[in-house]
Amino acid sequence: MIENLSMDKQVDSHRLSFIKLLPNILTIISLCCGMTAIKYTLDSQWENAVLAIIIAACFDALDGATARLLKATSRFGAELDSLADSVNFGIVPSITFYIWLKESTSNEFDLYYLGWSWVACTLFLSCCILRLARFNILDKSLAKKNLNTDFFLGVPSPAGAGLLLLPMVAKFVADRFDFDPQLNDSYFVVACSLWIVLVSVLMISTISTISFKKLRFKIHKKRAMFILLFVMLLIAILLKEFWVTVLIIQSLYLLSIPLFSIFAGAKS
Repeated sequence: MIENLSMDKQVDSHRLSFIKLLPNILTIISLCCGMTAIKYTLDSQWENAVLAIIIAACFDALDGATARLLKATSRFGAELDSLADSVNFGIVPSITFYIWLKESTSNEFDLYYLGWSWVACTLFLSCCILRLARFNILDKSLAKKNLNTDFFLGVPSPAGAGLLLLPMVAKFVADRFDFDPQLNDSYFVVACSLWIVLVSVLMISTISTISFKKLRFKIHKKRAMFILLFVMLLIAILLKEFWVTVLIIQSLYLLSIPLFSIFAGAKS
């Protein structure tokens, strides 16, 4: 009987419940969204491509939150999440942005500068991978020392992808309101290339950026109704003017980088 009990324990040790697998399933769904974004990119469906990357970012946020909530964190899950992030927020947005930029050029002179934009996209991917590697090392180091931080070092890869795609979203909004700034194609390509370099540097920098994982809000009961109304209004605006809302969120995050860096420096 004792042998049967030990055998049952050994069998159970090799089994995982669906709940424990749920975070990894969400990570795989996120990866599928990233691959779908490439499909839309090849079909020149730019809005759908960016939307697929946004959905991938949502699932990326959900898998980590779900793992912590269900206490289902694992080394395998962490490595899987990191690899998925390198695809979803490194490879996919780089390819999407470059092909979008390529289709916006109209002559051979612009193609010369477009070659430099490919160099910038390669730099972005490299910085994204380096950012993820540094995060993994720091995360393990802090875990061993039982330490925790209230901020990220540098812009995290999902936010970096969001900032990279900001010019595309701005173009969506401009098209939505039939606004044509009449920009010179060459200048536009150069400006976008410099923008890519800036975002790449922000990802591997050591400036403090906001970490939404660490935020804790305490809301007074009397203000709860106003908060609910605000959330309902935000969702309504998101449904009515989706890309306008996304552009506002991207811009607010960009503005928060220097402000939060100053705040974190003063706090430390």
